[in-house]
Amino acid sequence: MRSKKISKFIYGWLNDLSIRNKLILLYVLCMIIPLVLTDGIVFALLEHYENMEEEYRMQSVTDSVRYLINSSFDEAVTAINKIYLDENVYKFLDTEFESEYDFFEKKYQITDSIIKPLDGGKESALSSIILSSDNPGIVNGGNFYNIRDIKYIRWDDLLASKSSIIVFFYYPTDDVRSISNKKRVAVIRTLDHFSWYKRDMMVYADLDFSVLQRKMKNMSYEYSVYVCEGDRILLSSPIQKSINMDYETLGDDVKIDYETPWNIYGRNLRIIISGSESNFKRIMRDHGYVIGLLILFNLLAPIVLIRLINRSFAVRLYRISNAFDEADIDNNKGIDDENPGNDEIGLLIRGYNRMVDRQNTLIRTNYTARLERQEMELARQNAELSALHSQINPHFLFNMLENIRMRSVIKSEKETASMIEKLALLIRQNVSWSTDNSTIEDEITFIKSYLELQKYRFGEKLKFEINVREECKKICVPKLTLVTFVENACIHGMEGKTAACYICVRVFMNEDALVMEIEDTGSGMRDDEVMYLNERMNNCTLDDVKKGSHVGILNACLRLRMSTDLEAHFNLESEKGVGTFITITVPANRLKSIDDQSDVGR
Repeated sequence: MRSKKISKFIYGWLNDLSIRNKLILLYVLCMIIPLVLTDGIVFALLEHYENMEEEYRMQSVTDSVRYLINSSFDEAVTAINKIYLDENVYKFLDTEFESEYDFFEKKYQITDSIIKPLDGGKESALSSIILSSDNPGIVNGGNFYNIRDIKYIRWDDLLASKSSIIVFFYYPTDDVRSISNKKRVAVIRTLDHFSWYKRDMMVYADLDFSVLQRKMKNMSYEYSVYVCEGDRILLSSPIQKSINMDYETLGDDVKIDYETPWNIYGRNLRIIISGSESNFKRIMRDHGYVIGLLILFNLLAPIVLIRLINRSFAVRLYRISNAFDEADIDNNKGIDDENPGNDEIGLLIRGYNRMVDRQNTLIRTNYTARLERQEMELARQNAELSALHSQINPHFLFNMLENIRMRSVIKSEKETASMIEKLALLIRQNVSWSTDNSTIEDEITFIKSYLELQKYRFGEKLKFEINVREECKKICVPKLTLVTFVENACIHGMEGKTAACYICVRVFMNEDALVMEIEDTGSGMRDDEVMYLNERMNNCTLDDVKKGSHVGILNACLRLRMSTDLEAHFNLESEKGVGTFITITVPANRLKSIDDQSDVGR
């Protein structure tokens, strides 16, 4: 009960609103509010999924940086491990050298057999391998140094490290191996595999910092990538100022958008990605004014459209209201509007004008319609009488022919009676057009009657033979199809022929086709006529039939082609003075029998 009251109140309130206010209400409830909610949700989802995609891309960059650095370090570690397991290195570093000459002699042997084969080549980040020991007989230089003389490595820290292999990123201020200081990366391992050597020993793989920096740059990241230890920048995709200066420090100008901790060979590093901006934010920043214009257009365009629609409704409804008010005074006047429109109001205006027109012409048209109905009734009766006459005339003719035939029988004029009987059969077949089809059996009956009548004309000069297979007799063809070809053979074939003329008709099935052959030994035709007829018979049209040349043959061909969906094929062979042979082939799938037609009728 309460819901009905609410519905009634809403309907009443809406009915009191003008069309303009209704359109504005519809605009706010069905467009503004859904647009804001939908766009807000869509934008939020787009930003969420874009952030997820951005995080995935940054994670991929982080993984590629790890792989890049690991691949360089792995090369150094592989070289260090080979030296770590070679006892000849331990023996050399533990040897009491007799003199500096003795040291250099054995040093070259170790260098050639162990250190040089580990050279990584031109593209390798591995710069050099240094062997160190506290052996006082070692002379500093090349690939050999005394541990105590390497100032930037504290031996106690090395021993205290939990990792057997450690990495150092350093900037030496007192490097006896180089005339200029530059950033360096070292992978170091203590040599303690063979415990019976008591000296402090280590192997030191020096990596070329510029090669590592160049590999970082060649990765072409879309972000700025920093590998840091604390706030110290070890490697970065933005090129650092100089490798001859100490490592830079991460400043406040670097915005950290993504950070991943990484522990590698005893060093706690940070991989930092900066400068990331999602495609969604980039699009919103670069095309914000376009989006703003679109939003403004979406808000203003409907308001303009509402004003136009309101005007379209209000003006025409006012005209309709005035027309109904004036109907009591002058019911012959419609609404004068050259372009009422095609909407519902336009249909209403047209309907009102049609109603006025019908009302104005009702009396006049009522009388005219009555006269027309009377004329139509009279025409129908005349047509029925004509149909009855058309039925009486042929039946009258058949009755008269039957009376003549019976009279001939009574007078024992059997030959004349037979001719009249066959003539009646031919006339009945010609005038009976209730259907355009007849069976091959009926066609053959008609042909026999026709040829028997022709024998009265030509006598023994005409001989014929008809051979029809039993399975072909019930197949339907257009009426008078075969008769037309037989008539052509009989009339045109025997003209100018003094010798006897044979006409053969054969109908049989050949695999998947019906074959009808008409052969005569008549006068024959010229080659140009044969070519012309072959082309026209297989491509005849209604215009060809209307031209008047070979009308009978082309008429039969056209009807047979039309009844078989243009798949009947005709082949004419003839020789002047020898005779003519016509073959008609119809695919079996286009044939209809009398049983098929009776099923359709039922």
